[in-house]
Amino acid sequence: MSGTIDELIARIKDLPVSEVIERYVHTTRKGTQTLAVCPFHDDNSPSLNINDQRGMWFCFVDNMGGDAIKFVMLYRKLEFMEALRDICEKLGWSFDDYHQQKKTSPKIEMGKKLLGNTMKLYRKLAETGQHQPFVDFLEKRGLSQETAKTYQLGFAPPNYALFDYVSSIKDEKDRSFALSVAEELGLIKKSTYGEKSHYDTFRDRIMFPIWDQFGQVIGFTSRSISDEQKPKYLNSVESFLFNKKNILYGLHLAKNVIRERNQAILVEGNMDQIALYKNGFENSIAIMGVALGESSVVKLLALTKNIVLSLDNDQAGWRAAIRINAQLMEKGVTPQFLDLGEHKDPDDFLTASGRDALAKRIEEAKPFVDIQIERSLPEKVPELAERKLDLLKSIFEILSPLKNSLSASERVILYAKRLGLQSDSASIVKNYEEYLENQNRPTSRALPPQENRPIIENENESYEISEEKVKIDRQLTAVETRLLQNLVQHPELMLRDEIAELLDFVGNNEVKGYILKLRELMYEIDETEYASVVQSLMSDDHYSAELTAVVGGALYRYQEANLDEKISLKMIIDIKKNLEVEKLKEEKKHLKSLHGNAQTDEDQKQILAQLLQVDKKLSELKSSTRNKPAK
Repeated sequence: MSGTIDELIARIKDLPVSEVIERYVHTTRKGTQTLAVCPFHDDNSPSLNINDQRGMWFCFVDNMGGDAIKFVMLYRKLEFMEALRDICEKLGWSFDDYHQQKKTSPKIEMGKKLLGNTMKLYRKLAETGQHQPFVDFLEKRGLSQETAKTYQLGFAPPNYALFDYVSSIKDEKDRSFALSVAEELGLIKKSTYGEKSHYDTFRDRIMFPIWDQFGQVIGFTSRSISDEQKPKYLNSVESFLFNKKNILYGLHLAKNVIRERNQAILVEGNMDQIALYKNGFENSIAIMGVALGESSVVKLLALTKNIVLSLDNDQAGWRAAIRINAQLMEKGVTPQFLDLGEHKDPDDFLTASGRDALAKRIEEAKPFVDIQIERSLPEKVPELAERKLDLLKSIFEILSPLKNSLSASERVILYAKRLGLQSDSASIVKNYEEYLENQNRPTSRALPPQENRPIIENENESYEISEEKVKIDRQLTAVETRLLQNLVQHPELMLRDEIAELLDFVGNNEVKGYILKLRELMYEIDETEYASVVQSLMSDDHYSAELTAVVGGALYRYQEANLDEKISLKMIIDIKKNLEVEKLKEEKKHLKSLHGNAQTDEDQKQILAQLLQVDKKLSELKSSTRNKPAK
C-alpha cells in the first residue's frame, strides 16, 4: 500500500487509539474503558484514559490529552514526521510508501544508493581485520568494535575497490549513469593515465560516513593513515547531497537524547563527537569545519535552546565559537562555554582528565558571551574616560546580536559599572540602544551571507524547514494554560469582543497565534464541525507538543453546551486580571534586577519609584477581585 503523508495520518486515525498507545505502554481494559499508567508524571494508579470512540487519550492528573500521534510525540520526544515514522515501525507499516509527496530525481536516488553501498563496502573491508592501519587506528584512539559499528567506520584500500564495484553494474546505461553520479559526488575521479578510466578518490584512508539527521549517508570524511599522506583529513566535495555548513555530525544518533536532556554539546570534528558519545555524552554533535549554516541553526534550535560550545582550544576554534555564538544570540539563545583549560579539544580532555571532570566542567559552564567580554577587557581598567568608553563600545558590539533584550541591557549596565563609568543605568542603556540604531543593518555582521531556505534531506524527499516551526517561546504559564483550556472547552468565548483586548496581555506568541487561528475558523465552521476542526489542528506541526497536549486535554472535556452570559463574562474578566497580574510580576522582577545593579542613588530612587507603581497596580488588581460584590 502506498500514498501520501496525509493518507498515512488518516490511516493512523482510523485505528483505535488504544491500538497505537498499547505498542508503547501497558494498557488494561476496565469495562468499556482502556486505562494506562500515565508516563508523563509519577503515576501509581492508572490515570490515563484512552477513548477509542473519540479517538483520544486524556490524563486526569496532567489535564492534557490528544490523539495517538501526539501521544507518541510526547512520549518519545519526537517531531511530527519522526513520530509518524516511529508509529509505522511499531505497526509494521512502510513509512517510505507514504513518504513520496515529492518525486525524488533519479540522480538523488542513485546518489543515495551509491553512498549507502560505498559505506557498506568500506565497512566490510574494515571488518575483515586484514587492514592493519584500521586495526591500529582503533587501538590508538581507544575505539571499541561496538563504537566502530555504531559509526560504521570503514577502510578505503589503496586499490580501485569502489570503481570496480561501479564497473560491475551489468546494465550499460545504469553503469554509465552510476559512474557519472559517483564522479559528481567526488567518490571517484577521471584518470589521465593507466589502464583504468577512473580511480577512487579515497585510498589508504580511515573512512567516516556522514549522515543527515534521518540517518541517510550523504558523504564521507576520511583520515590519512600516515603522516606523509596529504591532506590529513579529506572530505567529500560539495554536491547536490553534501553541504558541509549544513551538517551536524552525529545528529541522527544524538537528537532524541538532546531532547530528553534539553541540552546539546557542540564540538568541532567527528573524533571529538565520537569521544564524547562513547563516554556517555550522547547529546553531542559536531560541526564540519568551522562554520554553522542557517539550516543547522534551525535544526539545532528545534531540539533545544541550551547549547554548550566546546570547539577546538585554538585561535581558529575561538573565532568559530564567536561566530556561532553571535548566530545563536540573534535567535535569542545564549550558549554556554565549556572551558577545556590547557587541553586542545574535548577528546584530549577526556583522555587526560576523564569523564567526571568533563561533566563537572559542563555543569559549571558560563555564558560564552560573558567569557568573550572578559577576554576582550584589559587586566587593568584604564583611567582615561575616553578609553573606558571605547571598551564599552566594544562590549556593545559583542552584545549587539542580542539586540535590546533584557539579557543585553543587564550586561551593558554590569560592565559599565565594572569599567568605573559614572553615568546612570538609564543613560548607559539609552547609549547602547542608540548604538544599535546606528548600526543600521538587517542582520548581525557575525552572520554568514544569507543562504537559500534551508533544506533537510530525508530518505526519499527534501523538506523545506521554515524558521516559524522553531519553538523558542518560553513554556506555557499556568494562566496561559487556563486560558487555552477555557477557550477550547467553551468556544463561544472566542467570539466575544473582549478576547481581542485580553490577548494584549498574552506574552507567548504561540498561544496568541493559536487562539487567533481558532477564532478565525470559528467564523467559518458550523458548531457540529468544531471538535473535528480542533482535532485536525492538533496534527499541525506548527504548534508545539506542549500546547497541543493542553488543547487535547480541554477538547476531551468539551461538551456542546453554551455558558450563561454572566458566567462567560466573569471567566474572561478573571483570566484578563490574572494575565495582567502575571505581566506586572514579570515587570517587577525586571525592576528588582535593575535596582540591584544600579550604580547611583538617583538610579535606585527612580527604579524604586517604578517598583512602587507596579506594587500599587498589583494591589489594586487584587483588591478589585476581593471587593467585587456578590451577584
